[in-house]
Parts: sequence; C-alpha cells; structure tokens
Amino acid sequence: MSKEIISIILPTYNEAENLPIIIPRIFNILEKARIGAEVIVIDDNSPDGTAEIAKKFSNKYPVKVHIRKNKRGLGTAILMGLQMTRGEICVVMDADLSHPVEAIPDMLKPIIEKKADVTLGSRYIKGGGFQDSSFIRKTISKVAGLLARGITTATDPTGGFMAIRKSILKDTNLNPISWKLPLEIIVKSRPRVVEVPIIFTTRQKGRSKLNLKVGLKYLQHLFNLHCYKFPTIFEFFKFCLVGLVSLLIDTAVLISCVELLFLDPRLSAVFAFIVAATVNYFLNLFWTFKIGKFTIFRYSYPTFILVRLLGLCIRISTMHILIEYTGMGKGHLYILASLIGIFVAAIFNFLGSKHIAFSKLFLRSSKIKE
Repeated sequence: MSKEIISIILPTYNEAENLPIIIPRIFNILEKARIGAEVIVIDDNSPDGTAEIAKKFSNKYPVKVHIRKNKRGLGTAILMGLQMTRGEICVVMDADLSHPVEAIPDMLKPIIEKKADVTLGSRYIKGGGFQDSSFIRKTISKVAGLLARGITTATDPTGGFMAIRKSILKDTNLNPISWKLPLEIIVKSRPRVVEVPIIFTTRQKGRSKLNLKVGLKYLQHLFNLHCYKFPTIFEFFKFCLVGLVSLLIDTAVLISCVELLFLDPRLSAVFAFIVAATVNYFLNLFWTFKIGKFTIFRYSYPTFILVRLLGLCIRISTMHILIEYTGMGKGHLYILASLIGIFVAAIFNFLGSKHIAFSKLFLRSSKIKE
C-alpha cells in the first residue's frame, strides 16, 4: 500500500498490561496491509514498568521508547513523539486499546493518497460508535465535542485517534495544555480533514486517566483556542472586563474625594476619570491587546485618553438622542438610555484603542515588523 515509513505514537502512563497486546497487534495489522511502520512510546515515568515492557519489544519490532521524568501530560507527550518520528505520516492513538488498531490502514489511506492532511477517528459518523461504554462516558464525550463546535466542524474532534502529515505543522505554534492536541492541530494548521468511522471500546485493563482536573484543563484549552480563532471577540470581552474594573475604581475615587477630602463632586469626577482611565490604559496595555506593551507610552497614553473622552461624548450624545427623540426621558427609561450609550461608547473605545492607541502607529521601531 505504501513505501513510506509510518510512525505510530503511543503516549503512555501505567499501560504495562496493554502494551503486550497493542504493539504486536499494530505490526500484524500493518504487515498485512504491507505498510512499514515504527512505534514511538512516550512514557511519563510509569511506576508499573510500562517503559521496561515497551523496551523488550524493541528486540523484535522497530520500537523506540522515551521516558519523561520531569514533564507530564498527554498533549506534550504527543508533541514530543511527533518530534522523534522518522515517518512523514504519523498516527496518534491511545495505548489502552480503546482505539481500534484495525482502523489504522483506513486512517492512513486518505493521507497517503493526498486527499487529506489529517484523518480523525470518529464515533459519530456512519459506521462509528461505542462498544461497552457507559452512558456517563458517552455523555462526557458528546458534550466535549459540542463545546468544540465553535472552532471546528469535525463530528468527533476530541476522540484522540488521529493520523497526520507532519509537514503541515512546520509553521504551527502548538501549546497543548490539555490532552486534546489533535483539536489544536485542526484549529491552528487548518488542514484538510477526513473523518474515518471507528468503534470506540472502553479499556479492559488499567485505570482511566479521565478526572475533574483533566476536564478543567480541556475547558482552559478550549478557551485558548477560541481566543486564537476569534481574537477580536475575545479582545473586546477582555476590554469590557477592564472597563468594569475601571468603573469600580472611578466610583471608589469619586466617593473618596467627596466624602474624605470634601472636594466638589464635579472636580472629584475629573480626578476619578483620570485615575480610572490610567488604570484602564495599563490593564489594556499589558493584558487586552497583544502588541500594546510594545507601543510608545508618550504617544499611546494621550491618544488613549483622547479616545476615552470622545467615547464619553458619544455616550452622552447617544443618551441625548434617545431621551429627546425616543421618549426614554420618561420614568426610569433614562437608565436604559444610559446603558445603550455605554455600549455604543464601549464599541467606539475598543475600536479606537485597538486600531489607534495600541496599534502599529505607535510601535517602538524594534517591533515594527511584529
């Protein structure tokens, strides 16, 4: 079928009972399909002797074993495996026999025939499914996949069974904070993806690694990937959070000046605006906008303050229009008019900050190319 060497990556932790089954099965299946292969075992220093068992197979099969003592985690293990492989086409799969070894040739075919860059084993297309899985496990899998729908159209992006042509990762910066590196690859490298039906089987030996900590890591990973795919939306979200913090600071300074320093409320409002706007500036500088910290302060700060002042004018103008021409001056509707004015001003402030105050217009010369 192929003259290429195919690399099979098996990340492991306490899989001593499963390796004696899965490694021979991999080579038997690929030999029947006339596919040359190597197996890369990345072990996170398993206390049950997983690495030692894997090394014994290197006398009979082309098996490499790497033991990681200081760094743990499935995502980084897969990444290390990809760096160690000889093959241009790699398969990533669990070592617990939950992914069907028999499906490997079908996973490889679209990539070998150059019809895809990545193939995913899917439990949710025709021919796929579960075997011996509990209702809870199925539900967790389904929910995890649905949460990823905003960043991929794949039916089963969290299954973990993947084949990939390594060359698509050449200029891709991967940061696998959870075990779902395949999902990150799909989002960041934008490959041609083909899904292959698989029957997912619940592990028979050893213990599952799925727990609350793993789930929280996945949610964090999802958030990061959404930020990567929709950066402007999340910049605006962070900008609004900073604005909320600034509003609280503005109010605290105003009350302090009036109640403690006995200043006129109008003068106090000026001080409150300056303090809150300055805090707002630095929070956006270092947190909201990616290139903000590279801008020149003496230009970006006054521009930011000017944008905020214009935003204040837009808020007041919006309120005036709504109160005068839509009847929002009656009763407590002025509150709604104020909220609408704040929202319109927030959009203006965000766009002005992003495209002027924290833009390439005021970048330090050493960062012009960034």
